[in-house]
Amino acid sequence: MGKKVEKEQTYIGGDLVSGLPQTNSKSSFSLEYESDKLKITERIIKIFKKDEELQVFWLDMRKIISIDLITEDNIIEKQKSVVGRGVAGAALFGPVGAIIGTASGAKTEKSVEKTGVLVVSYYGKDEDDIKTINISIASVNVPYAQKFVNYYQIHYVKDTLEQNENGDIIL
Repeated sequence: MGKKVEKEQTYIGGDLVSGLPQTNSKSSFSLEYESDKLKITERIIKIFKKDEELQVFWLDMRKIISIDLITEDNIIEKQKSVVGRGVAGAALFGPVGAIIGTASGAKTEKSVEKTGVLVVSYYGKDEDDIKTINISIASVNVPYAQKFVNYYQIHYVKDTLEQNENGDIIL
C-alpha cells in the first residue's frame, strides 16, 4: 500500500456570526478559494434537493489581511442518572439490581469539545478601513477549518513573508 495523500482543504462551511448581511436566519455560509478570489456563499441546505443559493460575495485575495481560526476547548460534564439506573436495575434484577444500578450511576463523565470561529480580516475601501467576517465552525469541522487556513497560508501568504538569514520571519 502507498502513502495516503492528504487532499487540500479549499472549502469550509459554517454559520455567520458577523460581518456580512444575512437574508435568511436559517441559512449557512460556505467559503471557497477560487483562483485570486474568496467566494462566500449564503445558502439554504436542503436534504433531498439541491441547495438554494441566496447570495454570493466575492473578496479579492489581495485585500485579505489574514484568515485565522480561533478555537476554544469546552469541557462538557455528563452526569449519569442515578435514579434511572436504579429503576432499570430493579426492573431487570429486583432489589439487588436496584442497588447495583444506583451505585453505577453516581459518576460524572467529562469530555472536551473544541469549537471554533473562522475570522477573515480584510481591507475595505482603503488600508484604514479594516473589516472582519466571522463564521462559527461546528466542533466536528474544526480540523477541516484548520486545513482551510493552512491552504491560505501556503498558497497566498508565503510570498509576502520576509525572512532573515536564520529563517526567522520578520513582521
